[in-house]
Amino acid sequence: MSRAEEEATRFRVRADRHGRVTALHAVGALDYASSPLLKREADAALGAMDHPRLVIDLSEVTFCDSTGYGVLMYALTRVRRLAGSLVLVGTSAVMRNRLNRLGVAELFETRRTVEEAMETFPEAT
Repeated sequence: MSRAEEEATRFRVRADRHGRVTALHAVGALDYASSPLLKREADAALGAMDHPRLVIDLSEVTFCDSTGYGVLMYALTRVRRLAGSLVLVGTSAVMRNRLNRLGVAELFETRRTVEEAMETFPEAT
């Protein structure tokens, strides 16, 4: 694998707090090897809030396998148990298609940008 290919597949997650909302910005390939990182970051964000408001920004995710979709379902389930809300941002056409085929697309609230997602929580900022 070339250095450019290796860099493209490296997965990173950055957490930003916006008032009472946490936005997780994911970058790279969300797969079996990288999914635990997103899960840990989601757990950390959800553990720090009552009635959590979580945004997961997927606009820079280059690939997502079944493990990645599993982590998104895990985050949604966990948020709902805590009486919170989750918004996915920047889902590609491929990701939306896969969520539809999995039969879970309607469970997720989605927005095009983080700013649009923040507007769904006006009382949280």
